[in-house]
Amino acid sequence: MLDICQIRFIPPKCFADLGGRRIFNIQTTSEMKRFFYSLPVVALLFVTATAFGQAKKYPLFEHFTQASCGPCAAQNPYFQAVYYANESNLHHVAYHTSWPGIDPMYDFNSAESDAMVDYYGVTGVPDMIQNGSDIGSPAGVTQDIVNNLLSETSPIRILVTESTTGTTRNVHIEVVTVGTVPAGTYKLKAAVVEHIVDYVTAPGTNGETEFPNVFRESITGTSGVAITPAAIGSSVSFDYSYELDPIYVDENIYALAWVQNSSTKEVLNSGSASDPDVEVINTSAATFVQGTVGGATPFTGNILNLNDAEGMNMHFEFAADQPGDWSASYTYDGTTYTGATDAYIAGAGDKDVTFNINVGASAAIGEYYLTVTFPDNPEISAQVLSYYVISGVTDLVVNNEVSFGDGSAYGTYDWESLYVDGLTAAGVSTVAATSHFTMKKGFNSGALDGIDNIYYNVGWTFPGLVDDAEKIAQLMDFLDNGGNLFISGQDIGWEVNEYAAYYPEAVDFYENYLMASFVNDAASGATVFSPVLTDEWYGAVAESDISKPYGTTYYYPEQIEPNGVDATSVFTYNAGTKVGGVRAETSDFKTVYFGIGIEMIADDAVRNAVMAATYAYFRGDLEGIDYDALISGLMGGAQPNPAVNSTVIPMTNINSDYQLTVTDLTGKVILTDIVKAGTSSYTLNTADLSAGMYLYYMSSGNSRTQTEKLNVVK
Repeated sequence: MLDICQIRFIPPKCFADLGGRRIFNIQTTSEMKRFFYSLPVVALLFVTATAFGQAKKYPLFEHFTQASCGPCAAQNPYFQAVYYANESNLHHVAYHTSWPGIDPMYDFNSAESDAMVDYYGVTGVPDMIQNGSDIGSPAGVTQDIVNNLLSETSPIRILVTESTTGTTRNVHIEVVTVGTVPAGTYKLKAAVVEHIVDYVTAPGTNGETEFPNVFRESITGTSGVAITPAAIGSSVSFDYSYELDPIYVDENIYALAWVQNSSTKEVLNSGSASDPDVEVINTSAATFVQGTVGGATPFTGNILNLNDAEGMNMHFEFAADQPGDWSASYTYDGTTYTGATDAYIAGAGDKDVTFNINVGASAAIGEYYLTVTFPDNPEISAQVLSYYVISGVTDLVVNNEVSFGDGSAYGTYDWESLYVDGLTAAGVSTVAATSHFTMKKGFNSGALDGIDNIYYNVGWTFPGLVDDAEKIAQLMDFLDNGGNLFISGQDIGWEVNEYAAYYPEAVDFYENYLMASFVNDAASGATVFSPVLTDEWYGAVAESDISKPYGTTYYYPEQIEPNGVDATSVFTYNAGTKVGGVRAETSDFKTVYFGIGIEMIADDAVRNAVMAATYAYFRGDLEGIDYDALISGLMGGAQPNPAVNSTVIPMTNINSDYQLTVTDLTGKVILTDIVKAGTSSYTLNTADLSAGMYLYYMSSGNSRTQTEKLNVVK
């Protein structure tokens, strides 16, 4: 076996050489049984069909792990902490794999475990599948992810009841249709899961002794059984049984069921017998919307008690993160509140919650959370309604909030304020900040149409670009439609390069949107971040020492290069040839990418100047000159290009003398010449130039033309 699992702080995986395959205080189920299910199903159908047409969606996390996988032992605890804090809000099943070593939980049912590996195409452990989509490291599952998932709903509700006769466990699964089910072919899948498997001593070599929600066997077969959802207000049911194996701890054994789209693998909903009787459900079409100054934005939710017999006490906590000239309140059972309150829902109760957001003149993203807890039922995790309103924002700071870098023991830093302060110092008053999870929600709902520029704060967090195809697709679409992106972090390129074979979308984004090539993980001798003096946008920025906020050991300023004729070096290390910053420009977008995080720019004034220069570059505003308009007339692209011995640069409207400057990609000046007024074309002699890419532009005082690219071949 080939084990390359211990690699810096990026969530690594265990690999196996298998023909090219990449192998990368708890209540028991019996204590949390639902007593509702002894009641007639017809009563349930009436409530759920007539109430609001959606059910609470229980996110399903399918977890591939192994007892001898070192990275599994390092990363699984991050997920487990989130899982135990949200145990009644989500479902989790762990499939144990054959690699990289000993694992008795795999050995117990190797054939069906292998079948699940093949179904999802899993090539590395640990790996996490969220509602049918591969999201990578289990350490990447944060509370923010769960909060966002809890705002999702489903058109079906899955009800599971279990009973035991001797050593036989009987399972009844009811799939109730409460809303319009998307067209598709669906399978019902159900598994026998052991809630906790505890060992006195580690069963493998990685030291883990506690394993939550271990997959034991499939009830329906790993391929599932075909299901056609019933009409709204009706249900379809399935009955199964399985034997309680002597190895099981019977009180920890339960059945987990889910409905999955056969073609997309999307999980429509999941359910178990331990799901609580109360559901807090979003009923708004979108949870992230554009607001209007002076207008009210309503959101609606619903609280449903599935227990016909007993009511339930609740406690509401309301949080509104908004500017002072915005206001927010919520209404429950006819009373409006702006803060915490205690509430009650009767048996079979069905109550709406309405949010009222009044948008002020300040540009911002308002974030609103209603957290519902159940004082008499502490086994029920808090349920949350979350909503977002954006108004007047043109420049968005996005924090890469993942487990490796947002609060974990691996070192956590939040550099949001450095971006916001820099833009504020540049006079930008329409800036807001949020997480990349919220950004994704905003893109999906169309709420970010007014955003011109995104500043992506990666810092030293993992994963940055890999393991999130949805985010990359959204950023590509944003750029293709005229947006601009600044992104900085000291391991973005290393991560993409290290996992290039597995995340082609990240490579595509890195090479064709950031237009960069990765050269080296840590540029040797890099201590100073120096501008390329000839660059019209960053050349006037002073240089700065590079700080080491992550410690002297974890210092990886990346050496990168421009990739293609549309990219230009803007910063080097120690005013040398090793490039640390690249900008790129096409007819659709502009990007700026730094091989260090801006938190590593030691001088506050320089950092602010960098943000100001970036904002000016995105706007096309250089020293008060409308740069994009200026470039429309004076100088064209050289022909031929590539050139061998000479090339001709066309010129128009040269009403005064200009200086022509030619540089290499690092900004080193190769030659200068005076272009006289009235010149209509300029012949550039390239015979003495070495083969490679060059840049040229004209300047006069504080005015500059655009920079053009010239490729010289020999």
